[in-house]
Amino acid sequence: MRGKNSILNIMDIPFLNISKSSLVNDILRPHLMNGNKTFIVTANPEIVMRTKEDASYKKVVQSADYVIPDGAGILLAAKYKKHPLRERIPGYELMLDLLQIANEKGLSCYFLGASGSVNLKVVRVVEQKYPNVKIAGHHHGFFQLDDLSVVEDVKRASPDLIFVALGLPKQEQWIEMHNNQFEKGLFMGVGGSFDVLAGVVKRAPQAWINLNLEWLYRLLKQPFRLKRIFKVFKFMFLILLKKE
Repeated sequence: MRGKNSILNIMDIPFLNISKSSLVNDILRPHLMNGNKTFIVTANPEIVMRTKEDASYKKVVQSADYVIPDGAGILLAAKYKKHPLRERIPGYELMLDLLQIANEKGLSCYFLGASGSVNLKVVRVVEQKYPNVKIAGHHHGFFQLDDLSVVEDVKRASPDLIFVALGLPKQEQWIEMHNNQFEKGLFMGVGGSFDVLAGVVKRAPQAWINLNLEWLYRLLKQPFRLKRIFKVFKFMFLILLKKE
């Protein structure tokens, strides 16, 4: 499925080396127009480290059609391996690009995850900003991964895009676990993007994003993320030490 686009393996995770524009317009837009079932993982160092610690999760991420580099640490690792990636592709921005396509083409979206209040706010924001998007359905993220009632609800809705905001590893696990029950749909784990879209969490200023310092801005605003930042440092240490 990755075609002729170059792939860079970092700790056995195959990252697609592509610009966001090419990914959206040359790959994902045609998939959506053709109704191709597609599984996207936007992976940062934390996700890669989780795959190193959890073999079953590693298989889940490797099963994705496209693994996209979302994280400054991934770009640094690629440079160290002397195979630089074209650019970081933030999951939040990719979600917005896909919503824009859905708005242009009148496609349907299902929003799965986050708290009930945030989930509802996301739906309201999408209805306001992307009026041509069809809201196929939505459901909060407090359910068991094997809850078939949620799967059946998504199946009945038959959405073109399914945004899953359950956080790692659950969002990727849910997609991989139930993917074979769907005939179509672009499935993408979006982490905390619902919180940003709903206006509950503020994204870093553009200047910080341009410098690949979004992670630092988040840490300053949310000190509880410090434990997650240690994962990034451990990731870089392993890259430098073992040349993973």
